[in-house]
Amino acid sequence: MPGRELEFRKQIFRGVVVLLFMLLAGDLFWMTVPRSRYYRGLALENRQVRFRVRAPRGRVLDRRGVLLADNTFIADITLSAREYAAGRCDSTVARLCSWFGLEEDAVQARLDAQQERGAGRLTLVANADLAGVVLVEERRRELPGVRVETRPRRRYVQGPLFAHLIGYVGQIRDEEIGSGNGDLDYRSGDMIGRQGIERAFEAPLRGRCGIKLEEVNAAGHRVGRSPVWLEEVVPGRDIRLTLDLQLQQALAEAIGPRVACGVAISCRTGEILAAYSNPTFDPNLLTVPISQADWQLLIDDPRKPFFNRVLQATYPPASLYKPIVSLAALGAGVVGRDTELEPCLGGWQLGNRYFRCWKSSGHGRIDHLDALVHSCDTYFYQLALKLDIDTLAKAARAFGLGAVRSGIFSEEVPGLVPDRKWYDEHFGPGRWSRGVVLNNAIGQGELLVTPLQMAIVAGRLAVGEGLPTPTFVAGQQRTDPLPPLGFSALDLAWERKALREVVVRGTGQNAALPDVPVAGKTGTAQNPHGEDHAWFMCFAPADAPEVALAVIVENAGHGGSEAAPVARQWLEAYFHGSARESTLEPLKPTGEVFP
Repeated sequence: MPGRELEFRKQIFRGVVVLLFMLLAGDLFWMTVPRSRYYRGLALENRQVRFRVRAPRGRVLDRRGVLLADNTFIADITLSAREYAAGRCDSTVARLCSWFGLEEDAVQARLDAQQERGAGRLTLVANADLAGVVLVEERRRELPGVRVETRPRRRYVQGPLFAHLIGYVGQIRDEEIGSGNGDLDYRSGDMIGRQGIERAFEAPLRGRCGIKLEEVNAAGHRVGRSPVWLEEVVPGRDIRLTLDLQLQQALAEAIGPRVACGVAISCRTGEILAAYSNPTFDPNLLTVPISQADWQLLIDDPRKPFFNRVLQATYPPASLYKPIVSLAALGAGVVGRDTELEPCLGGWQLGNRYFRCWKSSGHGRIDHLDALVHSCDTYFYQLALKLDIDTLAKAARAFGLGAVRSGIFSEEVPGLVPDRKWYDEHFGPGRWSRGVVLNNAIGQGELLVTPLQMAIVAGRLAVGEGLPTPTFVAGQQRTDPLPPLGFSALDLAWERKALREVVVRGTGQNAALPDVPVAGKTGTAQNPHGEDHAWFMCFAPADAPEVALAVIVENAGHGGSEAAPVARQWLEAYFHGSARESTLEPLKPTGEVFP
């Protein structure tokens, strides 16, 4: 009896063991076959974490390869969004706020806002200093979910010197994420180009972010083997400008503290060699969060430091427009190169309005050449009466006025070349007088141009149809050439002779160099809001042009006395400096078509 009972118990025990084994085997089968993908993902979720690695932004170089913008790396102290959402970071946040002297309520609000935006890691301290980084790393065991992460920060090596052209980067706004940025995969906290080259070449400069898997422990700290890269980081491409650092510095020094700008262009290649607008700003201030007070100081500055006068400011061209009017008159056959008109007695009467010449005592009887040399307004009033507004507008547009010309910058404005249609639309058919033509003939009235456009005018006067389409970026292949001039080669050659005489014996003598023949034109643009603006455009050498330049100094008075010396100082730096040789041949094209 006892033996039979013992055998029965053994069978029950074996049955229980077999049943348990079958249950375990069934569970193992269930986990490894039907539910294998789920449990594999869960295991990886517990042991491995995906990290998005920002690509280093491409560099910006000058025409000789000198570094203008690159990247440095800064450290952020971050929290795990998952740990924070689970409420396991409260004591950690309090401790870090105490260590760094931060207001805990403000930090909590900032972390909550980041979490609402869906950030995977929450930034508690941005751009932490070395002492803060060391403090966190030394006590990392006490700080679950906390990590020191490095990220690239944009560095503008020359600070304000190229600020308007290179532009700057700033954090992307929530409403910009996923809207109109193609496949660039922006996330909260990413940087995006805000102005200039940084904005125009955002895609190639940005590169492509990478994704890596890293093994972490329960506290969220990296452990174990090397990371596994799911997507490699693709660094941004470098952008090489046609501008030269030395020539840019020379232009900035010539302009000095004045509110002014200048543009220099190669007559042989169409490459922009220098383009400077003052006042300017330091773009390095904008690559990290800036206080509201400092931002307000910048945007409230009445001198408008963010305003790129080279591309965004429009002015009446004043007497710089007279060579265009002269060519229009020669082309229409209404005057010859030596034609004398009624003498200048200080102005011209049209109906009940008296149009004054800048020289109140008058220029007397002069011919076409001397009218340009001495910039006689009265002579050009009479030319205007022999032409019409559409003829003037056609000549202006042939030189490239009235349209954007950089082909790069979205902030560039086209200016305004009014014609009959424009005046009819704004004043009504037949409700505007011939007086508008007289104003246009001396570069005043509704006519508006940018300094870049006037540099192009100077270049086209210098070499005629031979001026290539202007460019700021090496290898940029443009599909929109400058419009044909449509003027005779003899008339253009005569205009060049007249502009040379302007510097030799006329209003532009302050631009003369002792060893290089300079040709140019002065202008004084009327300004209803204050003192007149001083203009000067030129090209040199006059007999074999290499470079053309346009300068405007706001609220300075006469172009001959204020703007011409600025041009002379820059020309001296160009012809006597080491940068000249690098500008005589075009930069090697890359074969890439840029926007």
